[in-house]
Amino acid sequence: MTAALACVISLNLSCGKNTPPPSASTEPAPNPTNTNPNTADANAAVTATSTNPAPVAVAEPPAITNLPLAATTPVPPPATPEPAPTVPPVAPPHHTIVEMPATVPVAPTNFYSGDFAKKASRCTLAKCQMEDEDDYFSFLVRAGYQHVNHGDNNDTYYVSARVAVNGDELREHAGKNAWLMPDAYAEISHQYLPKPDDSKHPGSGEGIQFRADFYWPWMHWTSQMFARTNAVCPMCRPLALGFGPTANIGFDQLFDGSPARLARYAGVRATLNHGFIEYVVGGTDGLSGVRNQVLTELPFYASRKNGVRYYFRGLWNTGYNSSHDELEAGLFVELPIETLVSPCKWGSLIPGHK
Repeated sequence: MTAALACVISLNLSCGKNTPPPSASTEPAPNPTNTNPNTADANAAVTATSTNPAPVAVAEPPAITNLPLAATTPVPPPATPEPAPTVPPVAPPHHTIVEMPATVPVAPTNFYSGDFAKKASRCTLAKCQMEDEDDYFSFLVRAGYQHVNHGDNNDTYYVSARVAVNGDELREHAGKNAWLMPDAYAEISHQYLPKPDDSKHPGSGEGIQFRADFYWPWMHWTSQMFARTNAVCPMCRPLALGFGPTANIGFDQLFDGSPARLARYAGVRATLNHGFIEYVVGGTDGLSGVRNQVLTELPFYASRKNGVRYYFRGLWNTGYNSSHDELEAGLFVELPIETLVSPCKWGSLIPGHK
């Protein structure tokens, strides 16, 4: 027994060195009845080796150490934003306050209502507002007062119908042959005409005259020297001067029953805006000798659309012998024929009317 006890003690000592001491909760409670210390130690050793397994070692948690801070890169400051473009202040809209009159406005006497304009077949609203357009032909009417002196003095009215050819339109399409295209017109008029020199009662008498006139504007010159904006006086507009040959042919027919007499003249003409002055040489049957004639037409008022013109007309026809000279002078108005059939255009006949 001694030897066995010594073996058990040595084993116990060796196990105590290799294992950690058991916790308080795993130690068995001592038996108060067992008074023998040797027996108690032996029983405890046997019980520890036979029934209680060795407690499991609990690993201690690793020590927590703070890692060194990583090197930080300096952040550049934010870029300064560009200033917004300055916008000039917008002026507030201007509102005009219109106060209504206390009395209802009354339409003028020359005012045409919309119903009247619709009913008038010859003067629609669109036609009244449409501007005159250039064309190859234009139909004109002339009327006025004329004084005739052919050894006597006679005052008479002058009325004529004219067909004018716009040479500018023709010359634009003629190309290199534009110099051959003349300004032309044909006119038939009622007026006083000189009687033949061998008439029993010389002088002048009522009759009808027909003339076909041609003019070739071969030279041009313009100037803005005296130009005024929207002037009604043709001489206050840009000056347009021209020069070239002219010719006219026609006949004179008196109402006294005498036969028609042929008239033919040729010469040169100088133009000034819508007016002209010409010198021609020729003859008229019944008037003796070769005749020299000076004719002028000078406008002093023209509507802003050049549709209506007022002008002065003068003629001097003389021969080389002692026969009477023919003198004519008068004031005339010239207008497109459509003005007579359009009541809305009658206001153009009044000089200065807007």
